[in-house]
Amino acid sequence: MQHDDRKHQLIRSTAAVAVPTLVSRLLGYVRDLLQAYYLGTGTSADAFTIAYTIPNLFRRLTGEGAMTPAFVPTFTELKGGPDRQRLWRFGNAFFWDLALVMAVMTVLGILFAPGLVKVIAYGFRDVAGKWGLTIFMTRVMFPYLFFITLAALASGVLNSFGRFFVPASTPILFNIAVIAAVTGWAGDAREPALVFAAAVVIGGILQLALQVPFLWKEGMRFTFGVSFRDPMVRRVGRLMVPGIFGSSVYLINFALSRMIASGLEEGSASALYYASRIEELSLGLFSIALAAALLPAFSAHVASHDIGELKKTLAFSLKLTSVVSFPAAAGLMALNVPIMRTLFERGQFGQGSTALSASCLLFFALGLPFISGVKVIAPAFFSLKDTRTPVAIGIVVMFVNIAASLLLMGSLRVGGLALALSLSQVLNFVLLLVWLERKVGPTDRGRWLAAAAKAAVAAAAMGAALRLAWPALGVDGAPFAVRAAALLGAILAGMAIYLGLLRLISPADFRSVVGLLRKAAAKESSP
Repeated sequence: MQHDDRKHQLIRSTAAVAVPTLVSRLLGYVRDLLQAYYLGTGTSADAFTIAYTIPNLFRRLTGEGAMTPAFVPTFTELKGGPDRQRLWRFGNAFFWDLALVMAVMTVLGILFAPGLVKVIAYGFRDVAGKWGLTIFMTRVMFPYLFFITLAALASGVLNSFGRFFVPASTPILFNIAVIAAVTGWAGDAREPALVFAAAVVIGGILQLALQVPFLWKEGMRFTFGVSFRDPMVRRVGRLMVPGIFGSSVYLINFALSRMIASGLEEGSASALYYASRIEELSLGLFSIALAAALLPAFSAHVASHDIGELKKTLAFSLKLTSVVSFPAAAGLMALNVPIMRTLFERGQFGQGSTALSASCLLFFALGLPFISGVKVIAPAFFSLKDTRTPVAIGIVVMFVNIAASLLLMGSLRVGGLALALSLSQVLNFVLLLVWLERKVGPTDRGRWLAAAAKAAVAAAAMGAALRLAWPALGVDGAPFAVRAAALLGAILAGMAIYLGLLRLISPADFRSVVGLLRKAAAKESSP
């Protein structure tokens, strides 16, 4: 009974993240639509994409990628103790230590922007104006790193107290800031990409500002004081060092893919970006939300020395992730071209842009279930305060991705880079799972793998039906409203087909998942 209650709590926490994430992703689409309209996949789009990638990569490496996994388990451990003052001394010291480090990194990033651009986008040097524009926008956007990393720390603290809705809502403000700035000034700007760049920084400031009152309410007072000697701060720092690489393998690989894409035909780097945004929409609706809820849950299990419960939560989460991610992947593969054409093909985003982006989306979708699985397994390592194992695995995965990219880009061009990323994530998932089971023992693999296999079969049948049925609709040349309605109808029909097949193939898993969702919703709505 207690285990079921924890399942319900996990689902409720996931929902608390998923709902604002859905709103954020929808606004993110509007933001991307504006970017596609004003920038397309041309010189300015490539320059902005790479310039945004550089501080955003550092943010994900030092923020969600390394800092949050190292900080939350330590903070959760102290939160379970009797000394509340000690908890907030640590939280306050870590906040100001992190602020100082991020300030230094921001200044260094601005100073050494030319070198960073040279590494990430070596192919831009041969295009007139592209090199200088990328460097300038990188310098404009680097302060974003300072604000968004502190916002990630604030989210980690609030998540530790069971507050998920507010931290998950902060990207909404980011998207609103960009949308407002672009609709107000991009049309009259000589270089619209600069409006996007300035709005990114404003969005980062708002993401931090929203959470400050809630941190104050929990007990944090932000009294200035840098304390790198604090033993808990040092402990988090030691965990962060390997975590900077290990927990961000996919991000590093994606940055490497953009670097390679900068040497392919124009538009390749931005095509990867647009396709990844659609993939992240699918991830964000469930897998990212689940991962945010899992780290505090796993950390609580470890703090109470209940490894058995950790394994049960892990197995349940992998099963749930499979049921959701396989149909999402099949739908993206079946409708890759209609999705990109309907969502982005207008303004500077023409048929060539659609073709490039759709090929990337097709291959990204192949890896979606495995990326989702990594987001479930990785928090288990972090809760065990093991950031070294993902590093060793990450090194292997990175070299596999580079080798596969160089091998596949010859025939598949930018699509080959997307396929290499997906294949490397399959390897990442398998290796992480094997090593985790060596640490904690079997995770009831047979049961959740059987559920995953049945979900994959149902999803494949659904995807084949959508792929065959779409051309018969004859709406590719129709107005936007008709195409959008047809695409929405196809998605809803695909969901109905998948659920019907899943109920037929795996009735027990279907009833289990639906029953848990209903109970969690009922408990959430009860007074």
